[in-house]
Amino acid sequence: MSKDGPDDILNSMNRNHRAIERVLLITFALNLLATAAKLGVGIWTGALSLIADGLDTLFDGLSNIVGIAAVRKGSQPPDEDHPYGHRKFETLAALLIATLLFITAWELGVSAVERLFSPQQPQVNFWSVLALVVGGLIQGCTGFWEMGRGRALGSEVLVADARHTIASLYVSVAVLFGLGLVWLGFAWADPLMALLVAGVIAKIGVETLLENVPALVDQATLDPETIAAVVGDVTGVESFHRIRSRGVADDVAVDLHVRVDRRLSMQAANAIADEVRRRLLDLPGVNDVTVHAEAQSGPESALEIQQAVALAAGEEGLSLHELWAQQTDGSIALHLHVGVDPNLSLAEAHSQVERLEQIIRSRLPQVAAVHSHIETASADVLPTARVSRGLQERIESTVLSAAEAIPGLTGPHDIQVRQVEGQLFISAEALVDGALSVAAAHALSTELQRAVQAAVPNVGEVLVHLEPLP
Repeated sequence: MSKDGPDDILNSMNRNHRAIERVLLITFALNLLATAAKLGVGIWTGALSLIADGLDTLFDGLSNIVGIAAVRKGSQPPDEDHPYGHRKFETLAALLIATLLFITAWELGVSAVERLFSPQQPQVNFWSVLALVVGGLIQGCTGFWEMGRGRALGSEVLVADARHTIASLYVSVAVLFGLGLVWLGFAWADPLMALLVAGVIAKIGVETLLENVPALVDQATLDPETIAAVVGDVTGVESFHRIRSRGVADDVAVDLHVRVDRRLSMQAANAIADEVRRRLLDLPGVNDVTVHAEAQSGPESALEIQQAVALAAGEEGLSLHELWAQQTDGSIALHLHVGVDPNLSLAEAHSQVERLEQIIRSRLPQVAAVHSHIETASADVLPTARVSRGLQERIESTVLSAAEAIPGLTGPHDIQVRQVEGQLFISAEALVDGALSVAAAHALSTELQRAVQAAVPNVGEVLVHLEPLP
């Protein structure tokens, strides 16, 4: 049952989108101020490293604009087309920022390599140093402030953008050092610092990708063990499975299946599911929980399992000869005897039975393991032949003697012997106490089958049909 309601929408709306926008606008204005100082002086003096630093700052400002647009879109409440809300638009914007970083790094790297092979002596003066110092201080202070606000507001856009802004402080220090070398006469220091800036920008882009891609590809946000620890403490939950989580760290959606006592009413099952949901919503960042309540399967459901398995086998063109269901520690294991076309190769038969096992596990979640024994089966009517009177009498005598040696088994009769594809096929009927359990009666028939197979050579099959004593 899905448990989305007004509370979930309210949780989505609780994020202070106006505050996030305000931080981005202030950061954008400060980035423009630093950009003007660095780019203006860099173009005037011809210092490539200073121009690189200015471009880095300019893209910082452009990423602020992208972030503002994304926050406005992400602040919209869930609708019919976006039932989980628009939160991932912020994550998408963070990836766009990463793309801008890679483009900037590439352009700077190409220019720096060209300048290394064709050195030029840029002008280094008081204004170059002042532009770096002022721009670096502006971006350093802005970045640390933006990072703090981003974490406080739970916005990955602000955090991703702040990383780039803070890195600009270290970039400015490196560029300042490079200009010092240029002033001493080492012209190669300018493109070398520009290349270093390109590397720093690319590194920030990789970090931004690694942080945001998992949310877009629906990587599990919460450790399943964390969810299991909460669900396992809820009274009435017999077991649970298919635990899934998705979303970003502060907007997590969780869904899972819980099994309850099959004798409970729907109302009681819903109450247990509601308690599971309430406790999971208390986890940090979890804003949406969907709980599916199911009846706990037990040993009494073996007939249902057999019917489901027989149906699946028929759909795959297989025959189900025998089935045993065993339960250990709450999980069920099946042991099957599956009949396949005798004309198949072993590899083909194994592939067909393996597919049946996969279907069984997908349709019966309570089944943890399926073990199959492959046997031959044929839909054809096999030609048979009568045996000689002497062989018929010898086998009848063997069956009668074997039955007399088994306590509880009497009156063997209607003994039939046929030859099928070169082997003997023997069937017989016998009488047992009608009060015996099916399991006890089956044990008697199996004992007779084995005794006949041991006494008669070239036996392909022995079938014993038991009837209750009158």
